[in-house]
Amino acid sequence: MVDDISPPAVRSASARIETVLGPQSFADVYRAEMPLLARFVMKHGASPQEAADAAHEAFAQAYEVWDNIRHPSRWLRTVASRVYFRAKLREDLPGELPSSHTEFHLPSNIELSDQEREVYGALAELPPRQRQVMAWYYDWYTVPEIAEVLKITEDAVRQNLCRARAALKARQSQRGGA
Repeated sequence: MVDDISPPAVRSASARIETVLGPQSFADVYRAEMPLLARFVMKHGASPQEAADAAHEAFAQAYEVWDNIRHPSRWLRTVASRVYFRAKLREDLPGELPSSHTEFHLPSNIELSDQEREVYGALAELPPRQRQVMAWYYDWYTVPEIAEVLKITEDAVRQNLCRARAALKARQSQRGGA
């Protein structure tokens, strides 16, 4: 059951790593950010393997330009989500519509609580743009930051957040949640 559809009120130090021209080493950011990045991609509907592949590819690209990255967390999420969506586009055969419900597999190397499994399952049922906005929101990005990264208006971000929250609440109500 999804008990809370908004992120926790307190930001953990490891939830978001922001640096200016790399005061943190690539290795330190990799250790802290890799599991968070994989989960971020899973919030977009990726399987654990797809998420790990996209996260690894994002870090591989980051390594090449590490000294020029101002905001590693944002940069990695942007690249990883693009890698995932490009891979999904290549997978989709012409004439076939993607499934509205992505088959959801639990990762073998990331332990998820029952609540996290429920949240990922609920996110997988949202339309793609709402899922994308919620993924950024759950990773502590503000409406203006999400709008900038996704290249949409702040009003569009707010509208997608509102619709996604309503859909998640409706899903929770259907499942007997409070």
